[in-house]
This record gives sequence, structure tokens and C-alpha cells, in this order.
Amino acid sequence: MASLLHEVWEDEDGVSVFVSDGRPQQFVKNDARLVATFEASSWTEAMSKYYEMYDLGVYKPFASSSELYSEELRAHQIEQLNAIKIEGG
Repeated sequence: MASLLHEVWEDEDGVSVFVSDGRPQQFVKNDARLVATFEASSWTEAMSKYYEMYDLGVYKPFASSSELYSEELRAHQIEQLNAIKIEGG
């Protein structure tokens, strides 16, 4: 069973953004700060952890979101993270 890194970012307005590929995406503001990282083996598990963090109740998944992450997806994420490390020095 593969697990992926997930990140939660918050900006100065208190808006939180959930990122599942291990790096900030375009919708993460420049003033955002990383507040949590965790691993999960499916989107449902990841969102359940996110909901728990912000006391949003119980996450109700779509059927397809319970599918476990593949080893290929994990390998792709590791490639992305390694590329970021190389670029960032």
C-alpha cells in the first residue's frame, strides 16, 4: 500500500489550502505558511485527517476517492519532490 505526502497551508487571512502533491500549487498564496504535513494511503484518508484538523465533522467521500494510491503515483511524487530539492538548492 503506497502513501503520499499531503500538506496543509494557511494564508494570513486564515484560509487553508490542502495540497496533495507535496508542494504549493498556484492557488497557494505567497504569504501562506505550511501548518501540517502527513501521509495518507488514499484521498479519503487524507481528507479525513484534514477534516479532523479543522474540526469539520466527518468527511463523506465519493466512491472513487476511497481508492488506494498506487506505487506509480508515489514514485511520481518522489520525483517531483526530488526535483524541487535540486531546484531549491
